[in-house]
Amino acid sequence: MARPQQRYRGVRQRHWGSWVSEIRHPLLKTRIWLGTFETAEDAARAYDEAARIMCGQRARTNFPAVAAAGSVSSSSSAAVASSFLSAALVAKLHRFNMASVQAAHRQREAAAAAASAAAATAAAMPPGGAHAGPTLPSSTGWVGTLLEEQHVEQMIAELLDSDFSMEICH
Repeated sequence: MARPQQRYRGVRQRHWGSWVSEIRHPLLKTRIWLGTFETAEDAARAYDEAARIMCGQRARTNFPAVAAAGSVSSSSSAAVASSFLSAALVAKLHRFNMASVQAAHRQREAAAAAASAAAATAAAMPPGGAHAGPTLPSSTGWVGTLLEEQHVEQMIAELLDSDFSMEICH
């Protein structure tokens, strides 16, 4: 019987025994390959490093952060020396992070523009709505405006012109 193994976020084991790590970017919908490692712990630390680059302090990691607030300069130089990720991969993660920040900024701008356009459209409408015609009685609980006669006549003409046959029954 196989012994239970510790499962780490972003880490899986190949059938021949090596451990691989990858991280998924939720906004960009991409998967970033972090590498192949000899131990699950090394793969998990590579995942943690990538998660901290991409998400900052709010990253969900396998191990708690080890850097103390007072020794930031000495621990950052030690972290660079013991990095589980290559310099090219770190640069790629930083590019993905910047792309996601820019995408989120564009989404916020588009949402704000749509909201302001909707507000401008609502302000330009007459107080009675788009169709200022008579309203239906609310005996059924539904209140709305009647279609203008020209629209009804146009719909009837279109139905009569089409080869569609229908029976209207009570």
